[in-house]
Amino acid sequence: MVDFKKRLTGKKTERPTDPVKLYDTLDRAHDKGPLRPAQASVLQDWLACHREQRDVIVKLHTGQGKTLIGLLMLQSQLNSGKGPALYLCPDNFLIEQTIEQAKQFGIGTCQANNELPDEFLNSDKILVTSVQKLFNGLTKFGLHHKSIRVGTMLMDDAHACADTIREACRIRIPKDEPAYDAIKALFASDLEQQGIGTYADVSNGKRDALLQVPYWAWIERASDVANILAAHTERKSVKFAWPLLKDILEFCQCVVSGVAIEIEPRIPPLMAFGSYSNAAHRIFMSATVTDDAFLIKGLQLKPETILHPLTYAKESWSGEKMVLLPSLIHEELNRERIVKGYAAPKPKRQFGVVALATAFARVKDWQSYGATVSDKDSVSAVIEGLRDGEYEKTVVLVNRYDGIDLPDDTCRILIFDGKPYSESLVDLYEEACRPDSVATLMRTVRTVEQGMGRSVRGEKDYSVVIIIGADLTRLVRDKASRIFLSSQISRQIEIGLEIAEMAKQDIESGDTPSVAFQALVRQCLSRDEDWKAFYVEQMDKVRPSGANEKVLRMYAAELAAEQTYLDGNYAGAAEMLQKALDNKQVDKQDQGWYLQEIARYQYRGNRTESRRLQLAAHKANRLLLKPPEGVTVAKLTVVSQGRIERIAAWVSKFDNYEQLDIAVSEILGRLAFGVKADKFEQALDEISRGIGFAGERPDKEWKEGPDNLWALDDSQYILWECKDEVEITRSEINKREAEQMNRSSAWFSKHYSGMQVKRILIHPTHTVASAASFTHDVEAMREQELRQFVKRVRDFFKSFESLNFRDLSIPHLQMLVNQHGLDVQTLLTQTTKKLRNLK
Repeated sequence: MVDFKKRLTGKKTERPTDPVKLYDTLDRAHDKGPLRPAQASVLQDWLACHREQRDVIVKLHTGQGKTLIGLLMLQSQLNSGKGPALYLCPDNFLIEQTIEQAKQFGIGTCQANNELPDEFLNSDKILVTSVQKLFNGLTKFGLHHKSIRVGTMLMDDAHACADTIREACRIRIPKDEPAYDAIKALFASDLEQQGIGTYADVSNGKRDALLQVPYWAWIERASDVANILAAHTERKSVKFAWPLLKDILEFCQCVVSGVAIEIEPRIPPLMAFGSYSNAAHRIFMSATVTDDAFLIKGLQLKPETILHPLTYAKESWSGEKMVLLPSLIHEELNRERIVKGYAAPKPKRQFGVVALATAFARVKDWQSYGATVSDKDSVSAVIEGLRDGEYEKTVVLVNRYDGIDLPDDTCRILIFDGKPYSESLVDLYEEACRPDSVATLMRTVRTVEQGMGRSVRGEKDYSVVIIIGADLTRLVRDKASRIFLSSQISRQIEIGLEIAEMAKQDIESGDTPSVAFQALVRQCLSRDEDWKAFYVEQMDKVRPSGANEKVLRMYAAELAAEQTYLDGNYAGAAEMLQKALDNKQVDKQDQGWYLQEIARYQYRGNRTESRRLQLAAHKANRLLLKPPEGVTVAKLTVVSQGRIERIAAWVSKFDNYEQLDIAVSEILGRLAFGVKADKFEQALDEISRGIGFAGERPDKEWKEGPDNLWALDDSQYILWECKDEVEITRSEINKREAEQMNRSSAWFSKHYSGMQVKRILIHPTHTVASAASFTHDVEAMREQELRQFVKRVRDFFKSFESLNFRDLSIPHLQMLVNQHGLDVQTLLTQTTKKLRNLK
């Protein structure tokens, strides 16, 4: 063999460490030209300013070649002796894609099958693998002091990876496993004390019924839970997380639902994964449209890392989205109309149409019109079909807002159907307790942004994004949630609102709503030059907004407090959160949540103080845990004379009629049979204030009593029991439903002695089964009466279209209330149906 080293004129071969110069030495494929300006700029900036940092976030637009940038950074680190080098992907599909790209550019990689390859351990090649491979209780990378040393680790799509890590540190036990019944029985009395009715729903296997095990009961019986789980460690639901949680169970939280039990640490135990926690250098890839605040707790990064990411400053936006909100163009363009129009197969379609739906229960109409609904087993084949040009059928993806790329013709129309929600029981419980908190809004907004990014995957890519569903339309229009959108997505939605106004003008000029809407879609898809120029002009106004420092500091305080608590300094942890409250870092509506957290920290060291704080927490937010010694029900009251003024105040919260109409439509959209009970009851509660009454949800807030209670005036009430999830074909009110109403009636008699009350059972029928009986007078609100009531409310608020919200006339509002049958007398006499007993 010829020794070419001897022929070199005294020069020593060196492995380049400058990633840009390194790229020039690679044996890349013939069609791989020079680095793009964005890639070269980011790599040069990293080399000059960020290379020695332990943690760095790289934020780039989709399609800017982040994968190559990451591979070059890792190869540079290997050449500098800072290996082993690890490239983590959020899913298996991206592993193959990354390895193929590395091969085309001449970068050496390897994969982990059963064991970790020597080429990785010896720092010869970059290991490309999934985040699941590292983060699980049986990881080949080892746990704690047995962890394999990693010099430089890169995490692609850091947010998706953080979500996967959280799942890996969670035990989820389905109802059909023995451990479910054992744990539920262990805490039966504690759960029932939190809510008799909800516990009954949990026991009956109701999917949406859930209760958190109170922290005081969990702490006291953590060893009993450990014994139950230890007997089932061979089951898939337990074995992968058990090594991570078995010694920190008392610091975990547990939520019980009718279908599963979840046990999860409040922060993921990342210190157990030494390959991550001890890595000398860590690089995190993130999209420009994503708020990285969640990485504070999810990956335990410092706020400074998030405040100073590595970016390409010369570009403020990328790709083209025509965001359309059809219901704002015209009320005829509702969800039903859009679904019917786009779900039907079209044999000659030249591009893919994809819908993102929130749950399988919400896609029956899509399926009935001919769309393909994919599940976890079929999603890969369905996506592959789109990539192969199978466009005839619309594809519906359920609760899949991330990890699926649909570039170019695979998806030119993306339909976002409804506001997304988490599948995690812990998240669902938290969202129920603090629905308007910054954390809840940010989590939802982040999911929306992830979903909207599925169809535009590059600088020149384009797509129409159609937003349907009153709840999602309201979310993207609400000022409270809009502030958490990225500047790019926010501007795209603003353009969508401007487009809606333009389309309205076309309708006023004689076009039908459908014609005006379809004309807009065609302008994007046919590459109308005027539309493209308008879009560029508007998007050039985008300026990067940066991270929300207040939120970052609050998340950092929460993380520090939890870590202090884990270290056994309970008083110190409580003091940290109390300081955040004292410094006004917490919004007023969220103070109860943090008081409960402080009460949990104090439980071990000062139980008297813990109980005092838990009472204060529940008083501030009655959706939180009910203290073990119980609470005194506060009577719901309202002054009848101020009703019209309260209506005026509620309406004045909106800037204009359009905002009012969106909010009212979203609320009333939840007042329908088939809607989840919690959403229905929440809507009934919200509308009580909209029409000037006082409302509360005793079963949710006091853990006993009816679903809803309205105070009409100082002596008259409406008590509601809602059975809107009952099959619409049901012909009888059964014994159990009658007993629930009887318990609620007894609760009212106990706490509201001497008050007048109308008891309404929302149910498909007014016929009472022979085995059922009521202890008090009860009337039914069936589908037809519910629709009539909703129509009255809708028509009432429609009458505000021509009114000045800053100068509302009290006499005129009183006239409108009477005109639309919303006066107290009409509500009490004309909204229900007398019950009919079977003999």
